[in-house]
Amino acid sequence: MNKKIAVIGAGLAGITFACIMKDKFNVKIFEKSRGVGGRMSTRKESPFIFDHGAQFFKIKTTECKKFFSQLFTQEIIRPWSFRLAYFEGNHLRKIKIIKNADKFYVGVPNMDSILKYISRDCNLILDTKIERIKRKNDKWELYDQYKKPHGMYDWIILSLPAEQSLDLISEKTSFYPNVKKIKMKGCYSLMVGMDKSLQLDFDAAFIENKDIAWLALNNSKPSRMRNHCLVINSSYKYASKNINTPKDKVLEHLLNISSNLINYDLFKSSMIKIHQWRHVEAECSPKENYFIDHDNKIAVCGDWLINSRVEGAFLSANELSKEIA
Repeated sequence: MNKKIAVIGAGLAGITFACIMKDKFNVKIFEKSRGVGGRMSTRKESPFIFDHGAQFFKIKTTECKKFFSQLFTQEIIRPWSFRLAYFEGNHLRKIKIIKNADKFYVGVPNMDSILKYISRDCNLILDTKIERIKRKNDKWELYDQYKKPHGMYDWIILSLPAEQSLDLISEKTSFYPNVKKIKMKGCYSLMVGMDKSLQLDFDAAFIENKDIAWLALNNSKPSRMRNHCLVINSSYKYASKNINTPKDKVLEHLLNISSNLINYDLFKSSMIKIHQWRHVEAECSPKENYFIDHDNKIAVCGDWLINSRVEGAFLSANELSKEIA
């Protein structure tokens, strides 16, 4: 009988691992949210849709290209051609034209379309936050937020940020000290829905030395709805200083700065929301691409173990799957 594996977290690393292993093992994925995605999530605020997590990604390895090959064929992954501005404070330094050949990839019609596609044959349990795992007779028992058990498993794979992984593992786990050392940086994402176009000279911008670090017109990406959607990301520095600041204060501050930058009063927009990402990037990635405890049959994978990028999530999960297989 196939060994049973529980994957906790349905971001790209967790789903990649499940996809690679599902033919050899009985794999079940548990996800606390209503849908797949993790930081490749899409936020729907009718009539607006925002890629409020990963904005684009690059693919450098042949293994990753091969894994995504069907998505390229189906045009679920497409290059984004756009005008990219570079700001130093409020000063516009240059605008670079990003062409298809530059290979800035996005999911189509939304960023989460990638994970919806690759997870379509996976055994997914959504809206279920695993809060406790317990070793019992050489197996793992899982319990959700309501203390409800979810069966016994031979292996547990944590596809979660470092701090969330730490909440589940015990100090007896061999890699506990390694995970404990990792510090993650966070950011705020501001989502602004407008009734009319902003008529900017650029579609996205990197901003240095300000409390905002990125700004993008979501509707400039391929096959998006025509609605005017703006995504603004705070800098890591601002987010770390304001991790406990009330969200309405953060929203007002980021909106002010953004309005000044683009010379348009964003407070007049028809929809404004804010999302706090607490775990975006590891301050310093470990040497290993995954952590594994063979004796206790538990492992961790995720983008933060490599480079906190989309391809990093794939590479970490792919290497871990080879080790376990």
